[in-house]
Amino acid sequence: MVHFAHKGADGLQMRARRDVLKLPLLAAAYGMAPSPAFGLAASRPPHKDEDTEEGTKIAVKISVQRASNEELLFLKQIGLRWLHADFGNNASYDDIRMARERFAEYGLKIDSALNETYRSLKIQLGQPGRDEDIDKFNAFLTNCGRLGIRTSHIDFHPGNVYTTNMVITPRGYTAREFSVDDFRQRVEERMFDRDYSADDIWANYTYFLKAVLPVAEKANIKLAHHPDDPPITPMNGVAKVFVNYAGYKHAEEVAAGGSKNWGLCLCLGTWLEGGDTMGKDPAGMIHDFGSRGKIFTVHFRNVSSPLPRFHETYQDDGYADMYQLMKALREVRSNASLIPDHYPGIVGDTNQRIDNAYMVSLMRQMLRRAYDEVG
Repeated sequence: MVHFAHKGADGLQMRARRDVLKLPLLAAAYGMAPSPAFGLAASRPPHKDEDTEEGTKIAVKISVQRASNEELLFLKQIGLRWLHADFGNNASYDDIRMARERFAEYGLKIDSALNETYRSLKIQLGQPGRDEDIDKFNAFLTNCGRLGIRTSHIDFHPGNVYTTNMVITPRGYTAREFSVDDFRQRVEERMFDRDYSADDIWANYTYFLKAVLPVAEKANIKLAHHPDDPPITPMNGVAKVFVNYAGYKHAEEVAAGGSKNWGLCLCLGTWLEGGDTMGKDPAGMIHDFGSRGKIFTVHFRNVSSPLPRFHETYQDDGYADMYQLMKALREVRSNASLIPDHYPGIVGDTNQRIDNAYMVSLMRQMLRRAYDEVG
């Protein structure tokens, strides 16, 4: 206890101030120093944040054509620095350059650029005219490389259906649901003029990669491949080949020939949907591919349960402990950029700003904790 001498009101106040300033020193001497969390005598270094090229990054996906200046300002205000920029099907060098310069005015950088030409059915089903579409995609990769953009996105699942129903979750928000039974009984039908086998899809994918990987390597841009969501096969008469670990290993070793420019867009939501059918759990995928620098982007999404039925959830509301996956990314020193991915429907959120603020904040706190625990 600190005792004060009676020296009048002014003297008492000055003595009180001096003694209060001594309290942290006395507490430290007796092992009672306050936690730096309260801002007193803080000696801990600041958090390593998601602003560095070599670190784990948090981003959101935006449409380049639709993003308003107000939206970009909002993203800046919630602390974002990175974007996955969707350019649609067409984007010239000047289009990409001007978008990059516009985003930079708000402190935002493009980490992954998307051009959906790779989804051309001519490419994915091996139809006449695919070479012209591949040339278009290659021009996009070359232009992104000239502008220093690190990654681009691909997937390969023609005939896909993502959703069989929209549901209200127990917490009251709207979310996408997929049920295998509902799909097989009510939705599925042959989508194209014939069925496509796994051999067909692998042949078309290998043809595509043989044409684009040399361009990506020359441009120094990475191709981040997203798994088939949901991870079931076949769908609508088309085999799905990126539905488990074995598919990714085959793609890496055979189709991509071990190229350092081919790797993963690891959609954690998709991997959680598959559960025990995936060959490796999400942490196992992170430690396998991530330890070799082959995870370029991550879709940081949770789900209610594995198939045969799931609905999407916020990161804190599904069956997986998403912090453990964030921690695994830091254990392999991942420099991937992570986006929230699909957005549940929350009341009054017509422009997804509540969704973005909520999920980005969750991700940021997980990332900072992971930096604190594992570096």
